[in-house]
Amino acid sequence: MYFRLLFIGLFCASAPALAATQAIKTETIRIQRPKVEQFPLLGEDFNKEDSSDEELNEIFSEEPPLPKLDIFYGDADLPEAVKAARAALIAIARSGDVAQLAPLFAKQERPPELSFTPVRDPVTFLKESSGDGEGYEILAILLDVIEAGYLRLNEGTEEEAYIWPYFARYPLHDLSASQKVEMYQIVTAADYFEMLDYGAWTFYRLEVSKNGDVLSFIAGD
Repeated sequence: MYFRLLFIGLFCASAPALAATQAIKTETIRIQRPKVEQFPLLGEDFNKEDSSDEELNEIFSEEPPLPKLDIFYGDADLPEAVKAARAALIAIARSGDVAQLAPLFAKQERPPELSFTPVRDPVTFLKESSGDGEGYEILAILLDVIEAGYLRLNEGTEEEAYIWPYFARYPLHDLSASQKVEMYQIVTAADYFEMLDYGAWTFYRLEVSKNGDVLSFIAGD
């Protein structure tokens, strides 16, 4: 009897605790993702809070326009000294005698740049640079280059000069169909695509000062 009363007492004492346990309700707490503020890059000032990806791409993809390049042909627009130098180079190239370049270069205050390394004998160097070993190929290249269109550089300054062909300073990816045909008179399609990948004209170019001195006839970059 004593044990029965004890069991009943314990059961009654634990009943409120069980009821309290059953009455507890659970609540799901959702953690909000923190808001990350976007700050403008150094040197940039964004006033719009809701700039779209397209707008941002336009901002970063904008490039300053390239200056307009005036292309010239022939010798009508050349100073007399440059015109005379061009005529002399054309005559030498057509003669097939690369040695005739020696007295032309000797009259200059400075020898022309023919390589990125020092050249002792210009005629010997040009012969060695020619595929035939006699200079015929290099003279043919010179003729193709100097009969192409050209650009005037640093107009009105002491450094004013003229460069053939104009492709040497022209954006190659902007060439029109007719300009590409003109260019293929000097280089091959393989050369062109290689230069596109490189990002610059790397074939021969000729530069003459406003005084008629040949500043350079060189390939590479």
